[in-house]
Amino acid sequence: MRRVLALAGTTLLAVTALHATDLVVFEDGRGIRVNAFVIADGFAQLTLEDGSSVGVPSGSIVSVERAIDPGDQLPAEDPIEAEEATALADDLRAGERWREAAGKYADLIAAAADRNVLDRALLAAVAKIESNFNPFAVSPRGACGILQLMPKTAKRYGVTHLFDAAENIDGGARYLRWLLDRFDGRVDLALAGYNAGEGAVDRHHGIPPYAETRGYVIKVLDHATKTGQPSSR
Repeated sequence: MRRVLALAGTTLLAVTALHATDLVVFEDGRGIRVNAFVIADGFAQLTLEDGSSVGVPSGSIVSVERAIDPGDQLPAEDPIEAEEATALADDLRAGERWREAAGKYADLIAAAADRNVLDRALLAAVAKIESNFNPFAVSPRGACGILQLMPKTAKRYGVTHLFDAAENIDGGARYLRWLLDRFDGRVDLALAGYNAGEGAVDRHHGIPPYAETRGYVIKVLDHATKTGQPSSR
């Protein structure tokens, strides 16, 4: 189970791994296996499996979860949830009601979606859920702009002005396209990757068991359905 670290105001926190090995997960989705860690004054000292240690800024750590070992039984994907998410994705059509939600950013979203072969309503839904179309939004973790790009993701896609709506939307669209390609067109996994990082999806062989991520996937798909063509079911 994921353990979110409440680090604000922490002066000293020493933890021995609850399992034989825990996985410390960073903002970019990467993880490192540790036997213990100490957090003090914004700095984390991690004790690795081989006994060596490494120091990192504590703010770069987003969670600690049970490490999956080769001999462990892999967490099973929930087929019902996947089918429901896929069914919702099938309802996403090039309707025009998403334009009303996107307002003055509708043309930018349409252009970015078309360039990246994305469903316009889906991209608009991500923007709605991420920032409510606020180009100056900043999350507690430092994600910025309409599509809430982390600085490293922005750099990866050539976004130099995070609060420029056109650049931000284009970068977010390119990232979502990359995620869809990476996960063989699975919209639910791509959205989970957008929220929690593709590394988390890989580690859990499906949507990570984080309440936030599971809720995010359903919220985006639900909003995209409502702003796209009405369902015929």
